[in-house]
Amino acid sequence: MDSEREDQEFERQEDERLRKAFERYDSLHKGKGPASYIPGEEGIAEGNGFEEDEYEYIIDKYVDLYNIEMANSASEEGFQRYPYSSALLVRYCDAMVIRKELDKALDILDHYKDSFPPNADIYLSYSRVYIGKKDLKSARRYYEMAIAVESTPEDVCDSVHTLAQDCMEIEEYQEAVFYLDRTAELTATWNAKHNETEKDENLTSFWFDYAFCCEKLGQEDKSVELYQKCLDIDPFNDIIWHNLGIIYDKKSRYKDAYEAFGYAIALNPQNIHALFNLGQLCIECKMPEEALKHFNDFNRIEKNNPDGICGQALAYFLLGDLNQAEILYRKALIFDPQHNGAKMGLAEVQAEKKLQESTQIHRKSTKSGKDHPNFEDSGDLEGV
Repeated sequence: MDSEREDQEFERQEDERLRKAFERYDSLHKGKGPASYIPGEEGIAEGNGFEEDEYEYIIDKYVDLYNIEMANSASEEGFQRYPYSSALLVRYCDAMVIRKELDKALDILDHYKDSFPPNADIYLSYSRVYIGKKDLKSARRYYEMAIAVESTPEDVCDSVHTLAQDCMEIEEYQEAVFYLDRTAELTATWNAKHNETEKDENLTSFWFDYAFCCEKLGQEDKSVELYQKCLDIDPFNDIIWHNLGIIYDKKSRYKDAYEAFGYAIALNPQNIHALFNLGQLCIECKMPEEALKHFNDFNRIEKNNPDGICGQALAYFLLGDLNQAEILYRKALIFDPQHNGAKMGLAEVQAEKKLQESTQIHRKSTKSGKDHPNFEDSGDLEGV
């Protein structure tokens, strides 16, 4: 029991040490911007230096906080200080992949790969780089090498999920599904070995990515099923509701789409994608007054967006306010002179104005009966 307490106390002290290291690093860099370590620089050695595991913790903490700029900075600084740390090499390469510095990442991997024993994490870094370069065959080869060299391959399940997300970023959705399937297998093995169940946030992330890929691959029914799995875990996620609305709209399930977009906006009134798409849906369903409301809300958030301005213009056009529609289409063209929707909309407004002017002239002529006496029995003009 004493040994167990000693272990717990040691872990507590280690956690506290790493937490304080992060706070110190963050404080040193706050307001100064990213700063790289320069070998031999005394300012870092005198009290500002960090241990290898502290850099790992600092980088991971910034990633958890979605502060990618600082994560990248810390990874570069850490690797420059500890260039023979495989953990920091991988994190540094991850940072370069995010910055699209793929050739630089490949050069560094090639330079240092022989400095370490065969390493699954380094092989997976190669996979990330090759996915970024759209060389999926090479990426798959390094993935297979990583799995072969890892005695417990289930330990890299999170990294394999990252490969799937990299494929999604370059719109290679079928390849992403391959890595998602492998992620599911590895995760199941890991959980079985450790007698654990997957955390809700991890499940939501996995099902969300799988649903998105299925949608892009034209498997809408499966995508809806997977998004519903996400909502079973996280029913208040506006992004999931929005994506469901997109699929329902594609399948002409307009009532379901309307409700899904509405839920997304109720959960997050700043969700500009849901506002825009609900406006579009209302146009499709001949509800221009409500469409105008949603486009107005969209444009209050996303100012000077030509798509949003065109949405407003179309709503006014359908409501019969041609002057306001013309003003808005012209406004959209100020922000994007080549905007096809604005060009076509403006042409349609101007054509409708001419038609209405022509109709008014014909009606006046018909009433006078002087120039066109044969129009007395025609009902055509009244229907325009």
